[in-house]
Amino acid sequence: MDKKPYHHLPDGTFRNPEGSPIRIGQGKFSYTKFIKLKKKIDMTVPKEHLVNKEKVLSDLEKYKKEDYIAWIGHATYLIKLGDTTIITDPVFSKNAGPLIFGPDRFIDPALNLDEIPKTDLLLLTIIIMTIKIWEPLESFHLKIQKFCYHLILENTLQETNLKM
Repeated sequence: MDKKPYHHLPDGTFRNPEGSPIRIGQGKFSYTKFIKLKKKIDMTVPKEHLVNKEKVLSDLEKYKKEDYIAWIGHATYLIKLGDTTIITDPVFSKNAGPLIFGPDRFIDPALNLDEIPKTDLLLLTIIIMTIKIWEPLESFHLKIQKFCYHLILENTLQETNLKM
């Protein structure tokens, strides 16, 4: 019989990898405890891990006639293939949730929404249901030629001023 990875148990269930925190008690989730523990973690991103905005803008100009993939932040990518420019999952807000909830950004996007070049296709691959994310796109939609999105988003998108 093949040797299975550590996290595969003989009964077909799984366990966390070695060194993972051990669950104590019934595993009930405490949001208050989570926030307190989260505040103890240093989430500083070293400056040498970031590309400054001037370099990003100059690279977009430098490679505008070539194919490229540029990570803007969160799940947002700018992809250029031939004469087609695609933006994926544009998230430019401070967090990706309703109101103040949801994961916070550790770093600002590489570009502001108004610095994104004309885009042929807006591709939504994740289901983002917060109006905070859609509002900035309402002014950006004039740069977008086509939208491609999951059907579950249709009602949410119809509530915005985005022209599909």
